[in-house]
Amino acid sequence: MNTVAGVRQQTQVQWSWAGIGRKALDSLYALLWVGFIVVCLRVAASTGVGPMVQRIEVTGAFRYLRPQEVASGLIQVARGPLMGVNLEYLRQVALSVPWVEQARVSRVWPDRIQVLLFERQPVARWKEHSYLSSHGEVFTPGVFMDIQGLPALAGPDGEASYVRQQYLSIAALLRPMNLHISMLRLTERMSWEITLDQGVMIKVDNQDTLAKMQRFAVLYQRELNGQMDRIISVDLRYHNGVAIAWKPELTHRQ
Repeated sequence: MNTVAGVRQQTQVQWSWAGIGRKALDSLYALLWVGFIVVCLRVAASTGVGPMVQRIEVTGAFRYLRPQEVASGLIQVARGPLMGVNLEYLRQVALSVPWVEQARVSRVWPDRIQVLLFERQPVARWKEHSYLSSHGEVFTPGVFMDIQGLPALAGPDGEASYVRQQYLSIAALLRPMNLHISMLRLTERMSWEITLDQGVMIKVDNQDTLAKMQRFAVLYQRELNGQMDRIISVDLRYHNGVAIAWKPELTHRQ
């Protein structure tokens, strides 16, 4: 009985080692196969062989960007084998399109390039033919579109972000009075020209701007509410007073 049990135990141990050996071989074959694929891909990338790029797919959520135009431009520089395409170069080409804020480029086997684009979001018009993005960047599309609802901002080069910050502050101050800015301009002399929807222009210097706008708010609530259609401009560039230019039929100075 002991002999038989010993034989059975030895047989089980041999079978167990045989199973482990087969698993090790299977793992080795898998690793070799993966390594072979990696080597093939690297060789294809370095030598420019393999399937040719047949299509570029541009995806994303767009309101103003035309993805077909981006794809047609990219396909001109993405000709050749899929593995030989320089993805970073394609990304830079995509970023050169004014409406593109971010771009991600990837290969899709066997013959496709996928480009995910993130569109710039315009929050204001800047000067004549440019926009200001939600990140404070000025960009100029090849074809300017008159997007409704955007305030018009202007100022010296390099001051776009500052102008927008002031716009947000002044607009918030005027909003409770139901007054809205149609254009805000920072002049070369660093003073502000604020044009309201009614056509009235408010002039204020760059020193203590918000405090002087508060002075205008008090004046509006006490005396000017209901008279804005009779006013040409309000000049707040005085230390102790306000100058109001009335329309020709009503001459008045305060």
